[in-house]
Amino acid sequence: MLDVETKKLDTEILGFIRKYGRDAIHRAHAGQAFQSLAFKIFEYQFRRNLNYQKFCQEAGAWPGALKSWKEIPAMPTTGFKELVLSTFPPRRAVKIFKTSGTTRQNHGAHFFDTLRLYDAAVIPVFKKYLIPGSVDFSFFFLMASPKEDPASSLSYMMGVVNKRFAGGRGKYYALKGDIRGAALLKDLEAAGRKKKVMLCATAFSLKSFLDFLKSKKASLRLKAGSRLMETGGFKGRMKEISKDALYAECEKRLGIKRDFCVSEYGMTELSSQFYDTTLYDHAKGAKRKPFKAGPAWLRTMVIDPRTGREARRGSIGILRHFDLANRGSVMAIQTEDLGRAVGEGFELIGRLPGADLRGCSLNYEEFLARAS
Repeated sequence: MLDVETKKLDTEILGFIRKYGRDAIHRAHAGQAFQSLAFKIFEYQFRRNLNYQKFCQEAGAWPGALKSWKEIPAMPTTGFKELVLSTFPPRRAVKIFKTSGTTRQNHGAHFFDTLRLYDAAVIPVFKKYLIPGSVDFSFFFLMASPKEDPASSLSYMMGVVNKRFAGGRGKYYALKGDIRGAALLKDLEAAGRKKKVMLCATAFSLKSFLDFLKSKKASLRLKAGSRLMETGGFKGRMKEISKDALYAECEKRLGIKRDFCVSEYGMTELSSQFYDTTLYDHAKGAKRKPFKAGPAWLRTMVIDPRTGREARRGSIGILRHFDLANRGSVMAIQTEDLGRAVGEGFELIGRLPGADLRGCSLNYEEFLARAS
């Protein structure tokens, strides 16, 4: 049960998402509105998330003393593994998404006291970058279902997509860690002749399925306009291949063209997602190199790791995200991902070697030692 203050703030955040989730409204128009709402969420989280409050105090940041949303202290992703970062008691959580790297109780977790904000944030961005138009698809998910993996934010997110765009009729083809390649091949052959296919997969599961097709000397020609949403996920389980090589094999084995392969970028610590602009640009006839883009309620800074300040535009730095839908935890997240600012988004370069945050860590290790 949410208290009155939380309900009021959630209503304001939902209003922002609904207003600026419409493609007709350019995200640039949301500038001042974003900052105003970001300050409200920061003040709320400062008061209610005590570990984050201590972190902000170490950084010398208090509500009312900041001039820009860019000054809101960003918690390193490692904080979710080491600390409880919640604006409410974890026992009141209606959903818990687990991060990797710890087995300690209430650690390595992202707590939610409601899923309304998360659900609302998923739909308009998926539609904009995967379905820029009114098209009916058969949905196939090459990953675990929300029922099988309830602690996975990705599985939950795909469940939201399945319900909204497929009426819950989409099928899942990862069971107990195994890829059900034969079943997916059979179902794709049947569905692909009738209408366009939307295949959502992790890079690991997609590579496994493509290898299965290769071993069977099988290939498909799905209906023109079929598309792929791919979302990383190797994590050391196999030798990583380039995205171009993966998509080339996807076109060869499935008939999904490169312009219809879209890479998603999300994190357990966030409530919103980024997507490559590949398909969106193709639909608009835009001639530019694709980059990662997100909605108006999700902003990114590129941070110089040596200074902890915003890097010069075009320079490679560490990505820092600000997600207004992250009301129940921490809005500002410092990642260990490298990138550079491009257009209204960024180009994802890779991971910071050794994950050494230096200047942008706000002396996190010292803070953690005092907070423990």
